[in-house]
Amino acid sequence: MKSLLRKALAVAAVATSVAVSVPQSIDAAPRQVGATVPPSPADPAHPVTDQRLLDAMAAATNTGSPQLDAVATVAIEVLTAHSDAVSAAIRAAGGTVTGDVADEVVQARVPVARVGTVALAKGVTFVRAPQLVTRPSTVSPDRNTRAGLRPEVGPGFGATVGQNVSITNASAWQAAGVDGSVKVGIIDYFDLGLWNTTEEGPLPDTSHRFCQDSSTAPTDVQNLCSPTNNDGVNNEDGFEHGVAVAQIVKDMAPAAELYLASAGTVSDLQTAINWFGQNGVHIVTRSLGAAYDGAGDGTGPLDSVVDSAAAKGITWFNSAGNDAADGYLRVTVPANLSATNGYVDFDNGPGVDTYLRVSGSCVTFDGVRWSDWNLPPSQTTDYSVEAWEPNSNPDLAHDENFNPTDLTFLGTADSDQAAGAPPLEVADDIVCPNNTFGFAKGITYIRIKRRPGTPTVGAPDILEVGLGSGYLELGRSQAPFSAAKPVVDSANPALVAVGAIDPANGSHTPDAIAYYSSQGPTNDGRVKPDVSAPSCVASTIYDPGCFNGTSAASPTAAGAAALLLDANVALPGAPLAAAIKHFVFDRAFAGAASPPDGADNKYGTGEVLLPTPPTAPAPAGTTSTYHPLTPTRIVDTRGATDPAQATRATFGILDVGVAGIAGVAPDATAVAVNITATDAVTAGFIQAVPFLQSPYGASSTLNIAAAGATKPNFAIVPVGVAGKISIYDVPGGNLIVDVLGYFSKSATPTAAAGRFVPIDPVRTLDTRTANLVPAGWVAHIPNGEAVSVPAAASVPTAGVSALVLNVTSTDAVVDGFLRAEPDGTSPLASTVNYNAHVDAANTVIVPLGSDGGVSVFTNNPSDIVVDVTGYITDATAPVATTGLFVALPTARAYDSRNTPDGPLAGGATRTVQLAGLASPLPVVPAGASGVSINLTAADEIAAGFMSAYASGGTKPSTSSLNYVGGQAIANGAMLKLSSGGALDLTSNQQTSFIIDVDGYFT
Repeated sequence: MKSLLRKALAVAAVATSVAVSVPQSIDAAPRQVGATVPPSPADPAHPVTDQRLLDAMAAATNTGSPQLDAVATVAIEVLTAHSDAVSAAIRAAGGTVTGDVADEVVQARVPVARVGTVALAKGVTFVRAPQLVTRPSTVSPDRNTRAGLRPEVGPGFGATVGQNVSITNASAWQAAGVDGSVKVGIIDYFDLGLWNTTEEGPLPDTSHRFCQDSSTAPTDVQNLCSPTNNDGVNNEDGFEHGVAVAQIVKDMAPAAELYLASAGTVSDLQTAINWFGQNGVHIVTRSLGAAYDGAGDGTGPLDSVVDSAAAKGITWFNSAGNDAADGYLRVTVPANLSATNGYVDFDNGPGVDTYLRVSGSCVTFDGVRWSDWNLPPSQTTDYSVEAWEPNSNPDLAHDENFNPTDLTFLGTADSDQAAGAPPLEVADDIVCPNNTFGFAKGITYIRIKRRPGTPTVGAPDILEVGLGSGYLELGRSQAPFSAAKPVVDSANPALVAVGAIDPANGSHTPDAIAYYSSQGPTNDGRVKPDVSAPSCVASTIYDPGCFNGTSAASPTAAGAAALLLDANVALPGAPLAAAIKHFVFDRAFAGAASPPDGADNKYGTGEVLLPTPPTAPAPAGTTSTYHPLTPTRIVDTRGATDPAQATRATFGILDVGVAGIAGVAPDATAVAVNITATDAVTAGFIQAVPFLQSPYGASSTLNIAAAGATKPNFAIVPVGVAGKISIYDVPGGNLIVDVLGYFSKSATPTAAAGRFVPIDPVRTLDTRTANLVPAGWVAHIPNGEAVSVPAAASVPTAGVSALVLNVTSTDAVVDGFLRAEPDGTSPLASTVNYNAHVDAANTVIVPLGSDGGVSVFTNNPSDIVVDVTGYITDATAPVATTGLFVALPTARAYDSRNTPDGPLAGGATRTVQLAGLASPLPVVPAGASGVSINLTAADEIAAGFMSAYASGGTKPSTSSLNYVGGQAIANGAMLKLSSGGALDLTSNQQTSFIIDVDGYFT
C-alpha cells in the first residue's frame, strides 16, 4: 500500500514551540552484559520490507540530482533487544543514532544506500520507518454530548471552570488551601498563540518547553516542532489540543507549575521523559494514543518508556482512548481459510464477509495486529492488508449488499514476518480514498489475507484491527479489548489509564461511562482503564464549550493527583497512582457480581472522587495513655463479600475505621495492631499509616519476600482523619488486622495508668534452654498448647496492666502460628506466623490475665522465645510524667542504604540518634524515654538476627528482629532510648537496616 502518511497528517500533527537539547536516553534497566547478539532474520535479497520506509527511501532518492541522491539519508527505527550492538552497526554504516529506548528501539538517520546493510546487522530484528506517537484522543464534534453543559464560576483558574472541579471534590481541597503547587508535565501538541494567561496561567518560558521530532528531516513535509498552522487563529489544525489540556490541569490544580513537551517518536518520547526527570516533574499527563507496537499485554517500546518514567518517580496519566464505539475489531481466525481463498472473514454470523468498511476522509490505522508476538520469525503467521475504494455509494447499513466488482484497488501492505517483521501491518499508516459521495466521510474497504504456506502455530490467531486519530468508524466493531493499546496497556503500577464519564455532570449512578471510552481487558487479562474521570467539561478552547473524549479525563485525574501530592498524601510514582485509583466512586458496583476489588473494564476502580480534605494531625506534643484490650480481629479479607475488604489487588489501599469499634475509644489517638499479610500475590511491602496524614510509600510496616507468603507485624499506628488508619498494600493478597489496644489523649501531663515503661530487653522464656522455662517444665516441643511466660525481674509485681514482648518461633517442625494471650483466654488473633525451620518474630502488647500472667500458644510444634522490652502501668502505679505516648505522622528516620556508613557489618554496633534532632522528620524531642519504631533488615548476606537497645547499655542476649538472608524483614518495636536519645543496633550478619518512627514516649 503506497504510504501517504506524512502528506496526510496535517490535521493530526503535533506542534509546540521550542526545541530543548537534552542528553541521550537514560536506560530504565541495566543492559545485558556479554549477551550473545543473534544474526538478523532479514532476507539478504530483500532486507527492507516496511512499505513506509521503502516509500521514504524512494522519495529521498528522487531529487533529480544524482549527487544529492547519492548522499540522501532517511530516518529509521530499528527494533532490537541489543541496543549497544545495533548502535555500533549504525555508526559503522555511516549513520547517526538520534535516540533509543534501551533494548527495544534504536532510532537513527542513515544513508539510503546503507539501510539494507543496517537491516542485516547482528542484533537487528526489524527496520521500519519511525512511528509517530502522537495520536489525539478527542471525539468527533458531531458525536459530543453537551446536555446540561454550563460554564462555572468559582474554584479553579480563570473565569471558565469545568464541572470536573466540583464533581471530583477538587473544589473542597482548593477551599482548604491545597492548590496543587507541584510540577506537572503535559505531553501533547500546542498552539501557544491560543494561550490565555487568565485561563491557563503564565505562559511557560523556554526552560519549561521541550520539542523533539526525529521522524523526519528538516526538509520533509512537516516536522512537529516547525508546524505550519500554529497561529493562534485556526482551531481546526489539532494544535489547540494541548492548550485545552493545560486549562483543565490549571482548573484542578491552580498553582501547578506546567512543563510542556511534544515528541515525535518513541525515542523522542524517552528523551522527553528524561527531560521531565531532570526538571523534577513527578506528574505527567498525556492525552494521546499511538499505533500498536506490542502485544497489548504491557510490553513494547512505549511501555518500556513508561517503566523508565516510573523509575524516575513519575506518575503517568494517559487517556484510555476513544475506540469503544467504532474504532476496534477483534476476530478469531480459523486455521483453514481455504473457503475464503485465504481472506479473513469479518462476519459475526453464519455469512461470509471478507471486506471491512472503514469510514473516514483519511483512515489512520493503529494497525492490524495478531497474536504471534514473541514467536521466532519461522513460526510467525504472515498476513497482508489490502485497501480498496468503492466507485459508487455503498449501502452503509448492509455492507454485504455492495458489489465487490465496483471497487478500485489502492494497494497492499505486506511486511515480511519471516524476515523479522513483528506480527503487525499498517501501524501508523494512512489511506485516503478519493471519493466522499457527497458527504464528509470517505469510504475504504480493507481485506486481510494470510500468505499461502505461512505457519499457523498453536491456537487460532486472534487478529485485531485498530483505528487511530480522526473521525473514523469501523463497519464492525466492539468495545472489549479496545483499551489494549500502547501506554494504556502498561502493567506498571505508576501508570494510570483514564476513561471518560460523559456527560460530566451526570449523577453518581451506574452506566455513565462515555459511549466512546475504550474498555479492557488487556490481551493478558488485566482490567483497563484504571480509573475514570469527568469529560465534556467547560473549555474556552473548544466551542461551544465542551472538551470531551478521554483527552479531557486524563488531565482531570492528573490535576487531582497534583492536589494529593501537594498535600503530601502519597509519594510520586506508584504510591500516588495507587491513591488516585483508591479515591474513587465505584459506579459499577451495586452489591451484585463484581470483581473483589470493585474494578471493572468500563470504569476501572471507579470515577475519581477526592475525599474530604485532610485535617492537621494532633498538635505536636499531645500526650496519650495506653489502654490494653483483649486482642480482637477487625479485618479479615479472606472470604469477605464487601469489595472494600476483599482480596486486594497489588498496589491497593485499604482504609480501616478503628475509632469507636472493638473497644477502641472514639477519641483514640493511636492503635496498637497486629497486621498479617497472607496469600500475597507478589513480593513487596505493606505500610500502615494514619489516614490522609502520612504519605503512602514513605515508610514500611511489613515486608513480604515472595508470593504466597504469610507474615505478621506489630505496629502502633496513629489514628488519622475520620478515625481511620490506612494500609498501602504493594504485594496484594489478603490482610488480617487484630487490635491489641489503643491510646487516648491524657487529660493532664501526668498519669498513673497507661504509661509505657521501657526496660533493658531481657529474655524470660526460651524452651530450648533449661534455665529459661517455667518451674517444673519438662523439656519438649509444645504442640497445640499454651506456655506460661515467666516474670521478668525488672517488671514489678504490682502496678502493671500489660507486658510488651518480642515473641519468636524457632525450629518449627511444620508451618503454624503463635498467639500471645492473657492467661486463661483464647482470643481470635495471632502474633507470629511461622514456616517450618525458619525463625520468625513479632512484637506484641499482652494484657495480664486474671492470675496476673500471660501465655504463648502454638498450634504446631515449635520452640518459643520471649523477650520483655517493657510494660504498661495500671491505675495503682505511681503518677508520673514519663511514658506517655505522643503520636507522630509515620516517617522514615534512618536508612543505612542512604548513609555514608552503608550496611551494618556482622558483629559491629552502630549508634543511631533519634531524639533531639530538628530534622529529618520525625522529630523526637530530647528527653524522650522511648520510641515506637518499625525496624527493617534488608540485603542481609545470611540468616541472622538484630538487637536494638538503649545506646551505651550492655548488649542484651535478646533479639529485636530475625531475618533469613536476602529478604527484607520487619518487626515493630517499643524500645527504651538512652538518656541522650539514641539506640545501639547490632547484627550477627552484615545487613542494611531501616528505622521508621510512628511516635515516642515522654
